[in-house]
Amino acid sequence: MRMPFLVAAVDRALLAAGAATRGETLVVALSGGADSVALTDALAALRRRRGFELVAAHLDHGLRPGSGEDAAFCHELCASLGVPLRAGSGRVRERARVEKGGLEQAARRERYSFLRRVKDDEGAVAIAVAHTRDDQAETLLLRLLRGSGPSGLASMRLASGDLLRPLLAASRRDVVAYLAERGLAWREDETNADPAHARNRVRHELLPYLERRFNPRVREALARTADLIAEEASYMQGVADRALARAATRDGDALVLDRQALARAPVAVARATLRLALLECGGLAGVDGGHVERLLRLVKSPAPSGRRLPLPGGREARFTHRGLRLERRANRSAKAVSSSRHQA
Repeated sequence: MRMPFLVAAVDRALLAAGAATRGETLVVALSGGADSVALTDALAALRRRRGFELVAAHLDHGLRPGSGEDAAFCHELCASLGVPLRAGSGRVRERARVEKGGLEQAARRERYSFLRRVKDDEGAVAIAVAHTRDDQAETLLLRLLRGSGPSGLASMRLASGDLLRPLLAASRRDVVAYLAERGLAWREDETNADPAHARNRVRHELLPYLERRFNPRVREALARTADLIAEEASYMQGVADRALARAATRDGDALVLDRQALARAPVAVARATLRLALLECGGLAGVDGGHVERLLRLVKSPAPSGRRLPLPGGREARFTHRGLRLERRANRSAKAVSSSRHQA
């Protein structure tokens, strides 16, 4: 019997990623939305054929009045498929207050923290998430509008760390057609229509406009562009790895780079190396292209010695005659108080 297109696409993706082989366990993120329902159903159809175990994970973010009904729907779906479900509830608003960020960012972090706890508890090899080709196109446009560099424009990949995206080659239309063929219902999140969110405006306004006026297959074109950029970004990552290994040394918690070696490097290599250095010295949260460009200008300037540049995450870049030092920002006011006490 011939596999449905969507199941075959998921099968090919798992094979390409070398994931969910016989005897392994895979966690699938199940929100109750169309994409996650289709992915869960397709994986349930493949598990016996490929010999892997499947566990679904659902987090109630507690942000919407109907979220409890979403959880009940996921329980019913998993019972019908014979897939065990691990359900949890998040504290998204509390997290947003503590981290002083937006609800959307806090929800994402809470969700992935929960998924990784389930993965660890189940001894799973990976987490399957239901991003589609449409999500890829939307993400590329959003990052392009923010002015992201190549690593950001590479967007999502089939396999990234412990995450798998088996639906990345499928469109949202493919998903809806599959659900209709299987007679499967799904839950609609009303926030997906809220124009206050930039992604919703891209999804409901910008992409349809581009399809009508420029290219009826623009989603496919954008996803293909993201794949091409990802290949080139992967190559540049290897170049930056080698450049950083040659140019950097550790000094306690600080990372010290040879400024002259960076200044001599091609601009693209220097830029990628600086991003990698920031990643290794505190991460890229809050870091944008502007921070990297300001660092690059100072690296290539004739006399930056003594300059300091504040960076996100309580860090700073400090320039010496030959070096660029990335470290935690010192509390100068505390030092000043301490110094005055000693002088007294």
